[in-house]
Amino acid sequence: MIVKDERYICIAALRLIKRSVKYSYLQEVLKIPAPVLWRYIAGIVRPTRERASEILRTLIEKGVVRDVIARELRFVDGNVVDMYSLVYRTDILWLASIEAYYRFKDEQIDVALTTEVDGIPIALAVASTLDLDLVVAKRRKELGFSEFYEETYFSRDPPSLVTLYVPKEGLKKGSRVLIVDDLLRSGRTLKALINIVRNAKADLAGIFSLVSIGNEWREVIKDLNVRTVVLVSR
Repeated sequence: MIVKDERYICIAALRLIKRSVKYSYLQEVLKIPAPVLWRYIAGIVRPTRERASEILRTLIEKGVVRDVIARELRFVDGNVVDMYSLVYRTDILWLASIEAYYRFKDEQIDVALTTEVDGIPIALAVASTLDLDLVVAKRRKELGFSEFYEETYFSRDPPSLVTLYVPKEGLKKGSRVLIVDDLLRSGRTLKALINIVRNAKADLAGIFSLVSIGNEWREVIKDLNVRTVVLVSR
């Protein structure tokens, strides 16, 4: 993984967060005068590497990033999550990817693994920020490949058997994999992806998701010693 200059990541995070909060709030959280923050956000000056790392740590550890994302979550008919309000907003995706960067930057990850379709935007953002290869598990065999890892599971909505395919060229033995998804609920898709990683003899380095609903999915990972980060839990 390429080592990122956290000054640029810090400035990007401040700019994205500032769209949702006031300078007075950032000043209170970061203990940095508003005029200084304004100069960072405007690009007039850059923070030192040490200050940038401290700003990033504070924004993540105090839950500022998660709070901004949580406020954008919408529900349809009171209890159905409108993932479109998150998954296809580039500002939310890049902000989420910054948290993923902070949580997994020291894990020596090689690949971000997700499923089509709604998992692709967030996985692409995370892969870009962490400088990872992106592998997408699809419900059909991709043309141009002859060998695949495949896993079949039962989907509830609609009730059906679903088979996911990943070209063997995409997952190398010993590669470190971060599973990225937009939503964790039943854990069935997550389990299928974990099994694909195992079949490839790759190493599961972590799990990252924008949103989780309920706790059923946690049964899938209860015996795994793997870092799991969910930004919004309902």
